[in-house]
Amino acid sequence: MINLASLSFHFDPVEDRIRLIGNLSNSHQRIDFWLTRRLVLRLLDASDQLIKKTSEKVSQMPAEHQSAMAQFEHDEAQQQQSVLKEESLDHTDETVQLLQRLDISFRDGRYQLGFFMNGQAEATGFSILSYAEMHQILHWLHKGCQQLEWGAPSVLFDSGEIEKRLQ
Repeated sequence: MINLASLSFHFDPVEDRIRLIGNLSNSHQRIDFWLTRRLVLRLLDASDQLIKKTSEKVSQMPAEHQSAMAQFEHDEAQQQQSVLKEESLDHTDETVQLLQRLDISFRDGRYQLGFFMNGQAEATGFSILSYAEMHQILHWLHKGCQQLEWGAPSVLFDSGEIEKRLQ
């Protein structure tokens, strides 16, 4: 199993997929996955419940304010990230595998992502993320959905219930 110590994303409009590149900028073994629209939209749809269950601040808020707090924490995590911008993200010489399943577990304040391909019972790779890093991954997946026009909502954590009450 490969430790994906760094994750990079490339939004490919020709393939209509997101390319997740593990270990692009470090000395670990590189691995590339295609993320499909179906997989990413399901993950983003489930992210609201994931954050509500794993964030101490969000889970302690009254139910009507949880989405707003999740969005606040999400925005805060974006400010903490350091992004390395590559001039050329043309990776046509690298083999890309279709990611069929992405498992996410949470323990001791960290997220473990398991990357599965080709119907394998064991994960091909894994990544351990902090809370802020998980938000950053969700941000890049959300951004990819928007750039590829996959119909993702404009805001990841819907705070519509607050807007309705303010009207």
